[in-house]
Amino acid sequence: MTSRSRQRVKDLLGRFADATGIYARNFRSKMVIVTFHRVNDWMTEDPITCGTGRFEEFCLFFKRHFRVVPLSAQIAGCRAARDMGGTLSITFDDGYRDNVEVAAPILGRLGLPATFFVATGFIGTDYTPPWDRHLTRQAGWMDWDQVRALRRMGFEIGAHTDRHVDLAAVDPAAVRAELTRCRETLRRELAEPVTLFAYPFGGREHISEESRRIVQEVGFACCLGAYGGTNPPIPDPFRLNRVTIGGWFATPNQLGFEIVMRSA
Repeated sequence: MTSRSRQRVKDLLGRFADATGIYARNFRSKMVIVTFHRVNDWMTEDPITCGTGRFEEFCLFFKRHFRVVPLSAQIAGCRAARDMGGTLSITFDDGYRDNVEVAAPILGRLGLPATFFVATGFIGTDYTPPWDRHLTRQAGWMDWDQVRALRRMGFEIGAHTDRHVDLAAVDPAAVRAELTRCRETLRRELAEPVTLFAYPFGGREHISEESRRIVQEVGFACCLGAYGGTNPPIPDPFRLNRVTIGGWFATPNQLGFEIVMRSA
């Protein structure tokens, strides 16, 4: 079976799960965090680019099946040991310019909150990261005025290190320097403390126990990975996972089916 065929089968199974009430029962037992990277219609969709139509379809799905809340509300619930099952928060990684130009207006129109995790060393530069070097046209990064504009719109800003470093691959001093530089830059540019943190890359292999300890010591309130799972209704805020909405998820119902099949 091809990957496209598997996507179609999972979409059909997701539609069945929706129609029979499985979504409603299953989603109540999970706290879900999703992440996007780029949202635009001028780039060919790749693992980290989502077209605007598909992005809106996912947002409407979230709004229909979950209580969509700011990430900070989920973190506050975790810390207070409240049941956060049935909630979902929307996040973005890296700091691409289309986040403010394309995604934010759609979110605003739909009345949905979101958190934008930015790699502070990328903001306002023309740096091309290794994963984008194959592109003939670069998506570009936000500048600090645009990051501040997102904050004025009511969206949350989070930390994603300074230079998008694999924190499991560097020594503790480098981890602390990356986190401290990122947090201090965000405090200076936004004139407020930033306490939300998401790991660059986000795989299990990119998250070490030593770096997790330093994240807490530096003053962040959470650690978010991105290796595909959901969270229990009262999770540890320093061991949170996210589902990346990339090229694999062709439809919201395919995502819904996979959420049902995954253990929190």
